[in-house]
Amino acid sequence: MTLLDRVFLAICALVLVIAAGLIAAALFGSQVLLEWLSSPGFAFDGSLVAIILVLLAAYLVVLAARWETKRYIVYARDLGSVRISAESVESLIVEAAGQIAGVEQVKASFTDVVNPKVTLKVTAYPDHNLGELSEEIQETVKAYVERTVGVVIQEIDVSVVGISPRADTELPGIV
Repeated sequence: MTLLDRVFLAICALVLVIAAGLIAAALFGSQVLLEWLSSPGFAFDGSLVAIILVLLAAYLVVLAARWETKRYIVYARDLGSVRISAESVESLIVEAAGQIAGVEQVKASFTDVVNPKVTLKVTAYPDHNLGELSEEIQETVKAYVERTVGVVIQEIDVSVVGISPRADTELPGIV
């Protein structure tokens, strides 16, 4: 967040506090807000306040639209900290898990980047033992990420979300 962003957020907070104070004062019987609203110069004052509020609202929308949502895995090294985007590691995980026989499709997402935890959603082929396949995916992904990135994944949850039929494979025992 830039200095300009912080200044505009401080101005927004100040405007909201003033508005809340005026409304609270009116609730407790003060006539200040009502007198201002009914004053002859309210057309100019009110227009000025409305323009300021619209500009602040527009800036807040722009600020929210460009808010960075990228998550990083951060770990300390001798020469400083290293930040690796979660998206990069997720791509590596998908690549590693996709190389395992029996896996057709993999989607990976980090549920925690501080103590790295990953959820994998896998579509598998029907001619593999799903329990053994899931364990192989966990072991392969853990070793691959540790070897290539240097980060130890604490937990890998595998969900088999689909079975993909192969057109060229006949299932044993089914005629």
